[in-house]
Amino acid sequence: MKKISYFILFILLASCSNQNTELQIFGNQEMTEEGKITTKELLQTLSTEDSAFVKVEAVINSICQKKGCWMYVDLGEENEMLVRFKDYGFFVPMQASGKTAVIEGLAKVETLSVEWLKHLKEDANAPQEEIDAITEPETIYSISEATGVMIY
Repeated sequence: MKKISYFILFILLASCSNQNTELQIFGNQEMTEEGKITTKELLQTLSTEDSAFVKVEAVINSICQKKGCWMYVDLGEENEMLVRFKDYGFFVPMQASGKTAVIEGLAKVETLSVEWLKHLKEDANAPQEEIDAITEPETIYSISEATGVMIY
């Protein structure tokens, strides 16, 4: 009986550890990690160029809690990047915050309107006071049409 209990415990632990390392691909199913850059390299590139097609690895900070139709990733140095998906063609799991992702697409610096910033806060279920406090457009890093996302 003791051996059966240990065996069941082993199987449960093994199945849990496999779920944590499972690779999920959204959008471009042919996407690989080949050619990925760090967030530091992305920031360096965008400091001298208007835009760049990249594959960047970053940790997911937050995700749209209505559909998974956008996410913010951590770029370090107190910077975030907004990622939206090409043609609204795919979404990411709403519970993927904190996981690492490789995002493929055209990275750039763009200005978001007050209306769009409020929409993002609404999707994130932010308190109304936080939404009402938005009165100015904001310049951000973004990939507005990501073609693929790998999450692991």
